[in-house]
Amino acid sequence: MRKKENGFTLIELMVTIAVLAIIAMMAAPSFGDLVAKQRLNTLARDFANLVTDARGHAISLRKNITIKLECPMNSGGVKVCPENTSTLYYWSKSLADTELKSLSLDDVVFSGLGLAKQRTAMIDNPNYDPNLPEDLNADPPENPKKIQVIVPLEFTFCNSKIKQSRTVYISSVGIVDRIESGVCS
Repeated sequence: MRKKENGFTLIELMVTIAVLAIIAMMAAPSFGDLVAKQRLNTLARDFANLVTDARGHAISLRKNITIKLECPMNSGGVKVCPENTSTLYYWSKSLADTELKSLSLDDVVFSGLGLAKQRTAMIDNPNYDPNLPEDLNADPPENPKKIQVIVPLEFTFCNSKIKQSRTVYISSVGIVDRIESGVCS
């Protein structure tokens, strides 16, 4: 009589490994998206931290602090962010597949009291009538093509790879209000 031996056959092991390989292949894309989401979250938090630091320095120094959202070009045509100074901060995005979107990419300025200065932008006039004459000398201008609007302090980071966004909202008193998740349009 033969004794019964404990263990697995080669076929059982091969089937188990094949099933695990299939499960791993299905999980790999979602793991990549998870990493991209985490990087997007980190980018939004880093920006919010920069805003908080700038506001804090403005209050402590009692001076205007400026956050530049775009770095200058060097002689070779490449954007290079200089070192931050005591009154000037530079923001540079660190993710290639993420874009900063805002109605205006003008500088963000905090006064010595920590208040965020109001920003404006020119947008297309929704009430513009091409059949009527445009009179910019009138007070107020009549039928202008573009009008000036107050730009809210909202900064959206859109990741094109995962089609998700994070929007950082800053209140008029300069405090980071919230960070919301969304989808890229």
